[in-house]
Amino acid sequence: MKQFIVLIAVLPLLLVFLCQFTYDQRTGESIAYIQSFVYGAKEDAKQEGAFSEEIKKKIVKDISAGLGIPAHYVSVEADAGEKRRYALGEGRLINYKVSVRLDNVMAGGKLMGIPNNENYTVYTIDSYTASEKL
Repeated sequence: MKQFIVLIAVLPLLLVFLCQFTYDQRTGESIAYIQSFVYGAKEDAKQEGAFSEEIKKKIVKDISAGLGIPAHYVSVEADAGEKRRYALGEGRLINYKVSVRLDNVMAGGKLMGIPNNENYTVYTIDSYTASEKL
């Protein structure tokens, strides 16, 4: 009987750890989606010489729709102004930063004492690319 009581007490904790693998898989797929989409947008920006407002809006709209998250969870920052391919030094580099909030990254958050408003992470891609605009 003592072993049964211990099993009933420990079983929910063990199930949380098993569920965490699923949460990690879902988060990993979301990150892969974000990376692939930002890569495509970066290639468009290279051709245009900058992250235009159209590209920024497309990033926000498509990531939001693809992951089923609110649009305000996606933030896009990029250098203002057009860069040229033959600029000297770093004058041709386009800096950009895309941040996406991903909710529910911890299984059993309430059981572990993590409230819903703290059970999230922000995935950020902060990089640069060289302009190809002539």
